[in-house]
Amino acid sequence: MAKGIKVGSEVRVLRGKFSTQKGVVQASEGVGRARKWIVKLNGGVLERFSARTLELEQRHLITPPSTSIRAVSQEEEDSCSSNTSSDESSTSDNDEMREVDEDGASRRASDVSERRTNWDNRDTAAESNGDDDRVVLDGVEWRKMGDVTVELNGPAYQRKAALYHPLHERSTELDFWKMMMPADLMRNIIEATNLHTEMAQKPLDYEQLQHFFGILLAMTLASGGERRDMWKTESNGPFPAPALGRYMACHDFERILRNLKLCVYTDEELADDPWLPIRSAVDSFNRNRRGGISPGVTLCADESMGSWRGLAAKVDDAVVGLPHVTKIARKPEGVGTEYRTLSCGETKIMLQLEIQEGKVPMQGKEYAMDYGSGTSSLLRLTRYWSGSDRTVVADSAFASLKTAEALHKHRGLRFIGLVKTAHKRFPKAWLQKYPYTNRGDHCVLQANIDGRQYMAVGWNDKKLKMFISSTSRTTEALCPAYKKRFRQSTPEDRTSAPCVVFYKEVKRPAVVEAYFDNANAIDVHNHLRQGGLELERHWKTQTWWHRNFATIFGMCESDAYLAFRYFHPLAPILSHREFTERLSLQLLTYKSSFHDTGPSARLRKHMPVAPTEQPLQTVVAKIMSSHTLKTNMRECPVFQYKRQRLEQDEEGTSHNGRVPSVQRKCSVCCERKTAYYCDECTQLHEEIVPICNPGSTKPGFTSCLAFHIDQVAIAL
Repeated sequence: MAKGIKVGSEVRVLRGKFSTQKGVVQASEGVGRARKWIVKLNGGVLERFSARTLELEQRHLITPPSTSIRAVSQEEEDSCSSNTSSDESSTSDNDEMREVDEDGASRRASDVSERRTNWDNRDTAAESNGDDDRVVLDGVEWRKMGDVTVELNGPAYQRKAALYHPLHERSTELDFWKMMMPADLMRNIIEATNLHTEMAQKPLDYEQLQHFFGILLAMTLASGGERRDMWKTESNGPFPAPALGRYMACHDFERILRNLKLCVYTDEELADDPWLPIRSAVDSFNRNRRGGISPGVTLCADESMGSWRGLAAKVDDAVVGLPHVTKIARKPEGVGTEYRTLSCGETKIMLQLEIQEGKVPMQGKEYAMDYGSGTSSLLRLTRYWSGSDRTVVADSAFASLKTAEALHKHRGLRFIGLVKTAHKRFPKAWLQKYPYTNRGDHCVLQANIDGRQYMAVGWNDKKLKMFISSTSRTTEALCPAYKKRFRQSTPEDRTSAPCVVFYKEVKRPAVVEAYFDNANAIDVHNHLRQGGLELERHWKTQTWWHRNFATIFGMCESDAYLAFRYFHPLAPILSHREFTERLSLQLLTYKSSFHDTGPSARLRKHMPVAPTEQPLQTVVAKIMSSHTLKTNMRECPVFQYKRQRLEQDEEGTSHNGRVPSVQRKCSVCCERKTAYYCDECTQLHEEIVPICNPGSTKPGFTSCLAFHIDQVAIAL
C-alpha cells in the first residue's frame, strides 16, 4: 500500500486492466479505510483506485487542472472553519478539494487541527445553550424525558422461537444433529474428498462420514493422550480403552483426515478468493439456519473466534496459511479467525456467520462504504429477517445511533445497544454529567428523527452504562440486577469462618433488563464450543481450513445441544458432556437408511437434488401431492413373496377364516405396527416403507407421515 498519496501526486497503477499506466490524482472519495482516489490517466480517462493498487511515482505535487479541482475562496474557508458542528469526514473531503500549492499542506494541517478541536468540544458547545433539559448534536435534538411507560414506537414483535423441522416424540440427539449440520455441506465434503487419488479404492460415503464425525466427538471426551490412543484395545489405568476400531479402522480415519476437503475448487479460483476452502461451509451454515429455525423476538450480534496459531502468510501471492489473522487480547482464544455472528436471544442458537477477511476486502462488502464496519456487518447478518420487527441487541462494537437508524431504514428492525466509543450525535457528555443520586438510578433523553423515536439511557451501575434504543420502556424492571457477593459469616473471625454467598439487588429500567437478558447469547454459545467441547484443541492440524471447519463443526454440535434442550418436549435433563457422549455413540453406530436426512447413496441415486435456495415449505408442498399412504400392503408390487404365499392358499384365507393382514413396524417411530405404507417411497427404494396412520398420533406431536415428508424434503 503506497503512502504519501495526495491530490496532485503522480502515480502508477500496479494491477488491473490499467496496469503500468501513469496518471495524476485529481480528488478522493470516502474516508478512512473506504477511501478511493480519482486518477486522470495519461490517456485522459478518469478512474477510481484504492491505495493498494497505486504506487507513488513522484514525491513533488502537480497542480491539477482547474476544471477538476475548484479553488476554495478565503470567504468559504473562514465560513467552513467557523462551523463547529461539521463532520470530520466532510472536513477531510473539503481539504482534498483545495488547490495544492507550496504551502497548501501546512494550511490544511492547521485547518484539520482546528476542526478536530471543535469536534472534541462540540458536546460542550451544544450543551451550553442555557437549557439543562435540551441538547442539540449535529441537528439532532435530545430532550430529557420522564420514564417511557409504553413501548417505544409501538408494540414490538411477539413470537416464540420455533423449528421448521418436525419434532417427534422419539426424536433423539442424532435427529437434532441432522437438523443443525447442513446436508449440502456433507454432500460437498463427500464429493470433494473423493476426488483425491488416495480415496479411489475406498471412497467416502455418507455412513462413513457420520462415523468420522462420531470419532471427532469421541476425541473431545478423552482425557489427553495421542490420537492413536483412541484405537487401543487394552485399558491403561482405571478408564476402559476406547477401542474405536470397532467402528472405523485407524488408517481409514487418518486417510479421510488427510484428504478432507469442504468443496471443489481450482487453483485459479483459489488465487482470486483465498477464503474459498471455507466459504462454502459458511454459506451452507447460513442457508441451513435460514431455512431451519424461526428465531424469537430478539436477535443478538457479537464476535466469535476460531483459534489458529499456525502459518498466516503469502508467498508470491500464494496463500500458504490463514489468509488473515485477527488478534483480540480480551478473548479466551484471541488469535485466529474472527467471525461476526448473529444468534437467537431466546434459544442462543447461532443463526448467521460472517468471516472477517481483513481490512481491504471488508471495505468492498455491501453497505461498508455508507455505514462503516460495525453497522454494515449488522445489516448483512440480519438480511433474512427484514421487516419482521424483531429487536437486535448488540454491544459497543456495533452500537450507535447510526446503527439504530440503518436497521430501521433497511431492515425494519428495532435496536438496543451499549454505547461506548461510537457516540456521534449521541448525548454521551450530557449523560456523564447528569447528577445520579444512588446506584441503579437512570436518566432518559428522547429524540425524534424522521418520525422515529429514539432514546438515550444512562444507567448508574458501578460504572455508568449508556444505551441507545428504539424500543422497550424505561419503567423499573420486574427483575432487578443481581450482583453476586461473598462475605464471612462471622466478621470477627476472617480466618476460619465459612464464606457466605449473597446477592445484591440493583434496580434497573426495563430497557437495560432487555439488553442484559439477551446480550450474552453468543457468549454462552462460545463457552459451550470452546470451554466445553474444545474440538479445536483436540483436533491438532496444520491445515487452516480444517481448523475453521472444526469451529463450524463445534457450532453445529452446540446448536444441536441447545435445540435439544429447548425444543424437545420429553428431553431428559442432560449436561453438554452427556449430550456429546450420546451423540458420539449414535454417530459411531449409525447405519444409512432410506429415510435419512443426509445424502446417503440410495437417496442420491433415486432423488434429484433440489436447489438449495428453494424454501423447505415449497419442497414439502410438492412432496405431499405424491407421497400418499396406501392401506392394503398385500397388493404392493414389491411384496411379492407375500403375494405368492397367498396364491398357494386356494381360498386365500387363514385358519380362522380371516384374510391375513400384513403389518410392519413404522419406519419413523419404530414402535407401532401399521398396515399403511408410502407408495412413492416404496416404488422408489423397492422396499416397503411403512408409515403410521396419522389418526394414531398423540396430541401435541407431529404425525409420522408429516415427519416422513419433511425428512424427505430436507434430504432433497
